[in-house]
Amino acid sequence: MENALLAKKLEKFKEFINRFTKKSLQSADDIHSLRIKCRELFSLLDKESTFARSVKKVISLSNEIRDIDVFFDEYLESLPKKYRKKVLEEISSKAKEGGRKKEINELHKYLKNLKIPNSAEQKTEEEKKQNLVAMKLPKFDKKKLHKYRIYIKKRLYVEKNSIPKDEKKIKNLTDIKYALGAINDNYNGLERLRSYGVKEKLYKKIEKFTQEENKKLYEKIKNDK
Repeated sequence: MENALLAKKLEKFKEFINRFTKKSLQSADDIHSLRIKCRELFSLLDKESTFARSVKKVISLSNEIRDIDVFFDEYLESLPKKYRKKVLEEISSKAKEGGRKKEINELHKYLKNLKIPNSAEQKTEEEKKQNLVAMKLPKFDKKKLHKYRIYIKKRLYVEKNSIPKDEKKIKNLTDIKYALGAINDNYNGLERLRSYGVKEKLYKKIEKFTQEENKKLYEKIKNDK
């Protein structure tokens, strides 16, 4: 059954990449969809295989693009208007477009030369077992929550690829993944804010606001588990 699932995923992935490159897709939604499809496919592959490394490279090349999109389209929008206005006054209007364009060009260049096989090496039995090692929600800590987020993603991919699917469990894991993702995006947003040279006084106010929002998200995860 897993052979059939992987073959189906490969076919859909090839169709998506062909459309992505031919139409030169590059919107925030396009990049997000690309990353999701890469991660779902990667969850089935032997991580040491040549093709798995190629898929991981696509994810790596899209990281900066996704971070820029999340910062401007989500993180800044989540800030109180008084902070958002001041930040936009300090950040160059070309900050988003300039950095993003270079990364998009590199991503498309790589995708155009990406060789997608009709079959691929699957995840080993050892890798499958590693995905199922239980991990509890850690204390409120950036690094520990990042590791927990990776664990939740792995569990979610396992559930999505199971037959029959447990839709209730998938929904619960998805909700937790989104909350952890928001926490991670907020931390990344702060780092990018610092890199853009926002004044220290404004940065400290936004840092406090962001930390409070992250704690709310953390409590939500605790309640949802």
